[in-house]
Amino acid sequence: MHIHIISFTQAGFSLSERIPCDSSVFIHDTNLSDWVNSHFCSGNALVFIGAAGIAVRAIAPFVRDKTTDPAVLVIDEKGRFVIPILSGHIGGANELARKIALAIGAVPVITTASDVNNLTAIDEFAAKNNLAINDMNLAKDFAAKRLSVNAGDARQKPCFTVSVYIKNDILSLIPKCVVLGVGCKKGKSAGELENFVKETLEMHKIDYRSLESINSVNQKKDEKAIISLANSFELPFVTFSAEELNQIPQKVSHSDFVEKTLGTDNVCERSVFKAGASELIVPKTARDGMTLAIGIKKIDLKILDELKTFLI
Repeated sequence: MHIHIISFTQAGFSLSERIPCDSSVFIHDTNLSDWVNSHFCSGNALVFIGAAGIAVRAIAPFVRDKTTDPAVLVIDEKGRFVIPILSGHIGGANELARKIALAIGAVPVITTASDVNNLTAIDEFAAKNNLAINDMNLAKDFAAKRLSVNAGDARQKPCFTVSVYIKNDILSLIPKCVVLGVGCKKGKSAGELENFVKETLEMHKIDYRSLESINSVNQKKDEKAIISLANSFELPFVTFSAEELNQIPQKVSHSDFVEKTLGTDNVCERSVFKAGASELIVPKTARDGMTLAIGIKKIDLKILDELKTFLI
């Protein structure tokens, strides 16, 4: 995690030099609003050495959503307390507070209910394991019910699942382990390809947040429609040579035309397996000069013992 520190007194600046960080500035050397705008929007952790009120007012115009806001912490200039004030779980502010406190001999002041009750928060577990959350309202409800169970109310037992498929009625943690294999004729429009992919995902109830990468053959590395698709989903676009695709051991569908044109008999399914998928969950699907296959990778996810009882 990248850390940027701003201090308001000489004592605070001296303290900042004891904390490993990417940048440390003194308020006399920079404009507070400009500094917050620069680092808050980049997603890096912000540490204010000074009064909590100054930090709250400085970040207020930029706070948007707990799933995207960065970690924000406050430390008093004497280095006695480290207080996370924003994004304690998903942004990692609570964990960062503990690390900084240990480094400077301070007390971490953690106020989130799950931490106070010595429970691992479900959103923190998700963030640490690169899992998306299908619905933050369901996550909030899960947390509330779990606290009730912890207090002895067995009627409030919450539940969650881990799945790449769309779930609307239960909290779902979504692993990024789904890979797309894509092929298309030269000149297909970005809109056509994106609609094809979205409609296929929807048809098979696959949550788009489970996508890890988009894959194809080397000859398609400059295909604008596929590049646009990758940018739209904010995914890496990876291509393989025909020779690499031909080496995969899995059985795939065959096309004489594709083999004659590209040197491999199948682009979408072979590229899915070459990208590391263990199985196809959507075999080759074709539409108007576009092909798509969807595969899933095996994941090694260790569910904490304290959460296993709620997993279904």
